Amino acid sequence: MSKYLMNKLIHLVNMNQEAEEQYTAHPREFVEKWEKTQKLKLEAEERAALATKDYGKLYALGAHPFTLWSFTEAVWVHKMPREELVADYKAKAAKAGYPNFKT
Repeated sequence: MSKYLMNKLIHLVNMNQEAEEQYTAHPREFVEKWEKTQKLKLEAEERAALATKDYGKLYALGAHPFTLWSFTEAVWVHKMPREELVADYKAKAAKAGYPNFKT
């Protein structure tokens, strides 16, 4: 797995308003376009989780929990109430257990 690359995209969306807007509007297209600019490539499972904004799967794949939460909040907070989002995030993280965060 390319956890580094997955976390790099998450960080970009967190830190760049334009990237966040583009990703939120069209996640699959954003991921595909961005990945073409990288030397490393995402694993199919990582690409799918990013393309579908699946924060539970990203956590299970080893996305850094601090940046992943910021990412989750940024791209989901307008789609569901924050309390629901927090509860769902915790539930999905708990299901995954403690992932391997080594890159």
